[in-house]
Parts: sequence; structure tokens; C-alpha cells
Amino acid sequence: MTTSTFHLTPELPAWLWTLPSATLLDVLDADGRKFRRPHSLSDYYLIQQRETALHLIVEAPAGQPANAAQFLHRCTAAGLAEAWGGAFDETVTWGGVQGADELIAPLAVGRFAVLPLLLAEFTNTFQHWSRFPEQLRTAVQTAEPGLPLPTLTTDKEN
Repeated sequence: MTTSTFHLTPELPAWLWTLPSATLLDVLDADGRKFRRPHSLSDYYLIQQRETALHLIVEAPAGQPANAAQFLHRCTAAGLAEAWGGAFDETVTWGGVQGADELIAPLAVGRFAVLPLLLAEFTNTFQHWSRFPEQLRTAVQTAEPGLPLPTLTTDKEN
């Protein structure tokens, strides 16, 4: 069996997860997806759902994700519900923040479920940033110009 360079949960610098939530959200959307003009009502819906999901992932009552693994876990219905104090399970009463279940459900199931898309998107983005830390720094500087960041190391960014 050959070894793979693909990591299911890539390592990213710890400082990324300590950014203020508004800055972290801007970094995650540094390519400006939320500002793209939708070509159809479906595009508009997906853009809105993606933005809602990112806010729920980052601004959960459990606190913002502390690492890539926690972020990616929240890109699942179970992980996101957990971050909002509930369980994504129709057989039990929602015990989390009131109304959060109504936001999470359409993100997780149906024709326009964005959580699986976000899981794939950010697994790929985090892979890229892990291999090319200067691209992560560019995303941060795009989101927050002038923000002081730790210097790059030769091994891994701290």
C-alpha cells in the first residue's frame, strides 16, 4: 500500500483559530463568494445557505472552532447541532438553542444541503493552506490588511 499525502484533518496554525470570529469568517470567505452575483434563484439560495452555515459553525454558543478538525466536524449535521447544544435526531426533542434546529435542518438535508459541500470545500481549502501556508497568510491579509501575524517557520507555521 502506498502512502498518501492527503490528511483528513490537515494541520493549520493555532493562531488562525484565535482570530476574532468576524475576521475568521472573512478569512474563510476571502475569495469573496458571498459577494458574487447569483445567476439564478438557486445560486442566490446556495449563497445565503452557505453564509448562514459559516456563521453557525463559527459563532456557535460552544465557541468558535479551536482547530481544523472541530471546524470540519461542524460541517456535519451532528457536529453543528452539538455546537448549538442539541442533537440532529428526529426521535428526540431539540434541546439546543431555540430556533437553531430550524436553521440547521435545511443546511443538512435536501436538494440544497450545503453542509456536505462545506465539508468538501474546507477539507480541500485546509489541505491547500496546510501545504502552502503563504496562501493562508494571503487570505488573512485580504480579510484584515495589516493584521500582525506570526512569522513563517521553515517547518510548519506556528
